[in-house]
Amino acid sequence: MMRKVVFKILLCLFFLALFWISCKKSEPLNVTSRYPEAIAQDIDEEMLIQAIDSLAVIPGFKSIILGRNGIIAAEEYYNGSAPDSLHDVRSVTKSVMGVLIGIAIQEGFIDSIGQTIGKWFKGTIVDTLEKAKREITIEQLLTMSCGLEWHELDGGNSYNQWYNSGDYVNWVLNKPFIHQPGQGFNYNTGSTHLLSVILTQESGKSALDFARTHLFEPMQIFNSDWTILPNDEPYNNGGAGLKISPRTMFALGNLMLNSGEWNQVQVVPPEWVYTSTASHNTTNYMHYGSHYGYLWWVGQAHGHEHFYAMGWGGQFIVCVPDFDLVVVATCEWRGVSRTAAEQHWYDIYIIIMENILPAVE
Repeated sequence: MMRKVVFKILLCLFFLALFWISCKKSEPLNVTSRYPEAIAQDIDEEMLIQAIDSLAVIPGFKSIILGRNGIIAAEEYYNGSAPDSLHDVRSVTKSVMGVLIGIAIQEGFIDSIGQTIGKWFKGTIVDTLEKAKREITIEQLLTMSCGLEWHELDGGNSYNQWYNSGDYVNWVLNKPFIHQPGQGFNYNTGSTHLLSVILTQESGKSALDFARTHLFEPMQIFNSDWTILPNDEPYNNGGAGLKISPRTMFALGNLMLNSGEWNQVQVVPPEWVYTSTASHNTTNYMHYGSHYGYLWWVGQAHGHEHFYAMGWGGQFIVCVPDFDLVVVATCEWRGVSRTAAEQHWYDIYIIIMENILPAVE
């Protein structure tokens, strides 16, 4: 009799255990979100995860930050990078140079974008060359329309030849015209360096010191550097070599989206931000970036306009005003072959444009 009672009790306990297990299986799993802030910002987390995981496997990929309304939604670092690690952002430097020129005009160091370069380069080869070269304007330097021969985006080697020349102004100005100034687009890092020389001559400060005083410090950014061309003190390379952190890149993108204002301080004139990121030239080169502003690429993707800074090997600050969105990416470019660097750049660019931006929609 006792055995029957014990058996019934054990049988009841067994069925209770089965019932409990089945109930537990039917309960939803408590899975922690990988990017909870992305969800809060109406960004498709699954699409975002797929995009970031695709970026992470690109050799030398270093960082990705994105966020809306100045708030970071997702942030990842690889290959020794960190939020405040200084990184040479290559031609993103050009876009920052464009911002500095706007500040210099606001501060009275430069009169206007219509000023011609003959004022600053007396005593150089410009004195003995045609009048048209002396009459190249600051605006033409800003829009890559100075007309001087330069081979870079077409696979040419002008940048390395110029960098190794040791005669950075004359090397640029000695090139023949390939089109009338103001009438075409030819990406020319050397011509951007002329802006660094002009800025330094007029302000009495190197481009780095000017940037620290008038741009970075008002934004509470105190960690930056900028390459000086070999034996070219005090001129920083106007087209490359700026060293800033991914967090600084994200801050600069938000500064531009906020019409040049940072924490209620007007760092960049709002009209300059608007003008810099409007189309002034047609590139006929970049998919998603068919136009050019004042050293900022301008384009459209998925029905929304954007502007962006872009550097060799995969450096980006992409700004989408409609979404108040900034996307930043960095990738190692040193010690990388030209073919590999171009592939990394392309892969990062496409993932941002075709995977990350649609995730926000």
